[in-house]
Amino acid sequence: MNSVEILGRKMKVLNRLMLAVVSTVAVNSFAVSSAVTQEIDRHTLCDRFPLNSRCEDYQSTKTESKIYQLDRNSFCDKFSSNSKCQQPATEIVKLNLDSLGENEEWIWIEKQANKIKLLHTTKVKDALVSGALNGALGALVPIPLPFVEANKYNWEDSRVTQVAFTSDSCQTNSCTITGTDSLTLPKRTNIYGGLFTISYQEKELKRSLEFRIPPKIKAETIDTVTIEVRQ
Repeated sequence: MNSVEILGRKMKVLNRLMLAVVSTVAVNSFAVSSAVTQEIDRHTLCDRFPLNSRCEDYQSTKTESKIYQLDRNSFCDKFSSNSKCQQPATEIVKLNLDSLGENEEWIWIEKQANKIKLLHTTKVKDALVSGALNGALGALVPIPLPFVEANKYNWEDSRVTQVAFTSDSCQTNSCTITGTDSLTLPKRTNIYGGLFTISYQEKELKRSLEFRIPPKIKAETIDTVTIEVRQ
């Protein structure tokens, strides 16, 4: 056997070894890729469907959050650069339009600097509690009063469709400010010196009313901030 034949055989053996190595690497790479894909799919599956049978021993990577109501002054003294402290405190004006009967109609006005948001809401007595209470009284059945809240109410908000404000100094309709449910008033606008209009949807009915804020009704300042902490 000459040197050329020996060299040819060595090349064939070397090529087979290289093919075997490439095949092994390819198989291992496929196995690793499949395992990673399966793990990613399991994360997605178990985060969305934690009760799935594949998720019995799965530790969720999601973080939980808690909501805290903190004193605004104390919080802003320590974290003055927080975005919640860069904005003026929110003021609430509560205007009772009708207190006759069992239900009460209210307008809530949220004021933050020159931004105003209007909400129409109705304070409705809980029909279940009221019905049970009236029925028990009619039947002369003793009622454990400490366990029954006779004046239990629910708040039902209406869908506000349009709001407007016309200052007393306004002489034409062109200076009336309108919005969907909120208004941006000129700076130093006196909300007690003008006429508000609010349009809202109450079940199948569309209603609209005009009102002024009586000077005796003062705004209540919200002295808390809401903070969300993720754990």
